[in-house]
Order: sequence, then C-alpha cells, then structure tokens
Amino acid sequence: MKKLANKSAQIRVIEVFLASFIIAFAFSFANIMTGLPTSPKYEETELEKVGYNTLYDLDKMGLLPRFIYNEEWTNLTAALRVLLPYDVYFNLTIYYLNGTKVNHPPILYGDPQAFSDSKYVASITYGLVNCPSRVNATYYRAIYEPRTIILQLVRR
Repeated sequence: MKKLANKSAQIRVIEVFLASFIIAFAFSFANIMTGLPTSPKYEETELEKVGYNTLYDLDKMGLLPRFIYNEEWTNLTAALRVLLPYDVYFNLTIYYLNGTKVNHPPILYGDPQAFSDSKYVASITYGLVNCPSRVNATYYRAIYEPRTIILQLVRR
C-alpha cells in the first residue's frame, strides 16, 4: 500500500509541472497575440511625439538656438541623427518670421523620395523665439529674431 501511495504522489508532481508549463505557454502566447496596434494614426502620432521631444530636448540643452542662429547645419543634422531612432528619416526646414527659408542647403537625412512616397509623414512645427548671447561674464543680450522650424519624419 505504501508503494502505491508513493507512485500516486510522483504522478501528482508530474501533473503539477505539466499544468504549470501549459499555463506559462498560454500566457506567453496571449502576450504575443496582444501586441501594440499598428494603425496609421498610431504611427503618425508616435512620430510626432518623438519629433517634438527631440526638438524640445535640443532647445532645453541650448543647442537648437546655437545651431540655428549660427547656421551650423552639419551639427544640427548630426544631433538629430543621434537623437532620433535609426529607422526614421527627417527633413528639417527653418523659416524666418516672414516665411522665407533660412537654410538654403536642405537639412535632410534619408532618401528624399521617401517623403513623397510614404503614406504617413509626421510634421512637427516648433517655434524658436530668441537666442541669448553673452555680453560679458554676468550679462546676456537676447536676440529676438523668431524662427519657425518644421520637422518632417517618416519611417523607412
């Protein structure tokens, strides 16, 4: 009788392992099947958030005004390439307040054809109001020459 009870206990342990394996498999399968939605609106909104946050971060660090007012286009391009995801192409255009372009060479990363061929292009408009410049150790002078920045983003 003792031998029969011992075998029954071993079978119960095996059943517990199999049941827990089945439950773990079911949870992992359900997790895979319930991924994030890939709707066009979701994709465009995601790119807009990424683009705005990138411009805001550059502005907060003081780099965006320096790059734009000193016309350091290669530094601006390099900063955007570092901060944006690797699979995102960008086209950046800067305008004076009267609507004329500031940057004559295009600030572009990626294939220009991707912007015209893509169904979903996120467009971010960002205003840059001033660029403080140091007069001496304690005083700054602000230059009030507003710029409008338009950043277009598209995924490859």
